[in-house]
Amino acid sequence: MQACREISAPVQIDDAEEFKDFAYIVSHDLAGPVRSMVGFSQLLMEKVKIGPTEEDRLHLELIIESGQKLNDMIQGLLAFSRLNTVARTPEPVDLEIVLARCHMELQAKLDATGGQLIYPPMPTVMADPSRMFTLFHALIDNAIRFRKHGIAPDVRVSVTECPTRWDFSVEDNGIGIDPMFYDDVFRPLRKLHTDDAYPGVGMGLTLARKIALQHGGNIWIEPSPLGGTAVCFSVAK
Repeated sequence: MQACREISAPVQIDDAEEFKDFAYIVSHDLAGPVRSMVGFSQLLMEKVKIGPTEEDRLHLELIIESGQKLNDMIQGLLAFSRLNTVARTPEPVDLEIVLARCHMELQAKLDATGGQLIYPPMPTVMADPSRMFTLFHALIDNAIRFRKHGIAPDVRVSVTECPTRWDFSVEDNGIGIDPMFYDDVFRPLRKLHTDDAYPGVGMGLTLARKIALQHGGNIWIEPSPLGGTAVCFSVAK
């Protein structure tokens, strides 16, 4: 992302739309792990008098796995709900410090995958510092996670100053996103891959979108020149 471009006005999601999303989450996404936990628990109750078998141990592992997944979903939803509280009064935020903190916290993942994170000198913006960290951390973490198997992640942050806003991009050389899902991936708990292939609960882009909108900006997805995904967002000056 080299030059300023015309971007569509932020599409605000009203309360009814968000409620519909959360109703679907409760009835579908959260119900799945609960059904698994109850079902396997009932099977174990029927067999407890006989004594544990290898199959019973497998059922216990599945119950624990379902419980952990449910907890991760709940924590993601709690993080999203906290964003609906009143944000701190915008203050000067040195994004150089924000990126350095993200780099430090994600260094273990980069080391484990042989990846790299590259970013230029960053500006100071008027924003909520904790939410800026959450936004960048979510996008960089996604870029590392959704890497091509056998290829070290190459994650690059860019920034462009425009007359009324700052435009940012987090690009990677990962698996990319099919353009037909460019809008859908910002919905809470939306996942395009199985947990076995790419673990996670699908809240990173949801949080990023909420924060970008709260800062007078927008967020969108483009193909990355690196071969993967470029998640771009703007922040008002």
